[in-house]
Amino acid sequence: MNLSADPRQAQRRVLRTALVFFALTLCPVVMSPPAHVDAASTPRVASTNLIIKDGVFGRASVVILKGGTLTLRNTDSVAYRIKVGATLVVVPAKGLKTIPLPQRGVFSITCARVPSLKATLTVK
Repeated sequence: MNLSADPRQAQRRVLRTALVFFALTLCPVVMSPPAHVDAASTPRVASTNLIIKDGVFGRASVVILKGGTLTLRNTDSVAYRIKVGATLVVVPAKGLKTIPLPQRGVFSITCARVPSLKATLTVK
């Protein structure tokens, strides 16, 4: 589909982007654009762990129900500064950090120091 050929489609995209930006300014955890997540094949749970081992996450996507928690478990001997949406957490070496998930959305999980350390969190 060519977006330039359909001005209504382009207008919808601009409006959607503006609404996401507005929502981001109100939310404590910032939503990021959806990545290519196959939510249908990923089980939805109230709480789960995401393991960091050898500088990578144990899986590329996580689906959790609204009100649940995400626990980042670090098995490495170095600490990581991880962003879940706009929330920055420090996961100590050989430690863990639990994050409450009070809102629905799709969030990126990244590490500024280790760019390959990334995943997608979907809160249903």
